[in-house]
Amino acid sequence: MEISDHESNMQVLKDVSSNFISTFCGDMFSFALGLMLLRATGMSLSFGLSMIIMPIVTLIGLVPIGNVVDTYPHERILIISLVVRIVALSVYAATVGRFTGVGKLIPTIGCLIINYASVNLSNSGYLASVHELVNDAHIQKLNSLSQSSASFASTFSPIVAAGLYALVGFNLFIIFQLMAHLIALGILLTMNLHYVHPNQVSKAPQESQWAKFKLGLDYLMTQAFLRYLICIALFLNFIFAVINVGLPYIVVEHLHLGNVTLGILNSADALGMLIGNLVISVSPELRHLAKILTITMIIIGTGLMGVGTLLMVAFDKLMVQLVGSLMLFSVGMSLAFMNTPFGIYMQKTVPTELMGRVSSTEMSLNMMSISLGTVFYSFIFQLIPNGSVFIVSGIILVAVTGLTMPSFMHIQMPTSDQDPKRADLQHR
Repeated sequence: MEISDHESNMQVLKDVSSNFISTFCGDMFSFALGLMLLRATGMSLSFGLSMIIMPIVTLIGLVPIGNVVDTYPHERILIISLVVRIVALSVYAATVGRFTGVGKLIPTIGCLIINYASVNLSNSGYLASVHELVNDAHIQKLNSLSQSSASFASTFSPIVAAGLYALVGFNLFIIFQLMAHLIALGILLTMNLHYVHPNQVSKAPQESQWAKFKLGLDYLMTQAFLRYLICIALFLNFIFAVINVGLPYIVVEHLHLGNVTLGILNSADALGMLIGNLVISVSPELRHLAKILTITMIIIGTGLMGVGTLLMVAFDKLMVQLVGSLMLFSVGMSLAFMNTPFGIYMQKTVPTELMGRVSSTEMSLNMMSISLGTVFYSFIFQLIPNGSVFIVSGIILVAVTGLTMPSFMHIQMPTSDQDPKRADLQHR
């Protein structure tokens, strides 16, 4: 069944609204949870608990989540996933008050494990259901506006959470999160998913979970450009840890420029991603995919070199705030033109019946690369606490782009009236 432009626009509006509410309240809850645990336990681990649990849960769920998404109707998966999160959070709200001190980690870890398993299932199910929500002409708008709403929510939610926490305490944030889940569930129930490729239980029940999952890996092995994109995404996530780890360490601890300066720089990066995705949402269909990715990666690498140079030569707070913000704004905007087209390309080329396994693999590998990058750069900045680490990372990124991208420069994004499977075969 063909999805009309009007219905596609309505689905985009619902999806963006749900994504904004979920991200905004979810980020506020995570911020408040970290503050609560920090006060209760006195452990610096409080704010890093998610970064420990998330990769472990993602790795364990890699095979079963991909298989489930490609086996059962996506709408059912998304609904069940949300209901599980609502139940888990309700149980957490009823039990966390019974624990004190370090003991609060017990219900918190249990809740986070269930939450991240459910989120991974929802994310894979969502990626696989895009063709069931909108027609191909609206995939770019859906991706870019969803990313924009998430960027906007992530930018301002910590500010709101910090102000509210001092006034209302942690328990109200649990209520906010529950309300967000219920609203998201209500919106989901009004959305109409058209099953382009009806998912059915496998006709070979004796087939092992690994054998089913391996079909997705076999598909990836035949797609040279898609494999390259995933490898570049892993490399970029690893490299980008230089900002997540190095910026707070150098700006606050080494240069003593204050939390306000760090907040301005982080907001500039998030604002760049927001503006970039808004630009994509109103742009014609992206066509020259490899050229776009090449330009964005060079800008990101150059931006990292610029930030590193600035942190080495400029100790004036205002200069770091102004010039650094411009550089990180360009990096954030370039990331939007990297992430969103990559997602669009996957949704336009990967067969729907394999999307769960392919997306689950890609998300799991990305999570691992972020964690490894965080550990690596944490060690490096202990040895070399200055901007030279940014400069070297930027040079490596530009060099890798120049050495690997030219062979794929002819690759273009499939158009909305092009058969995704036929387009994909052309890139093998």
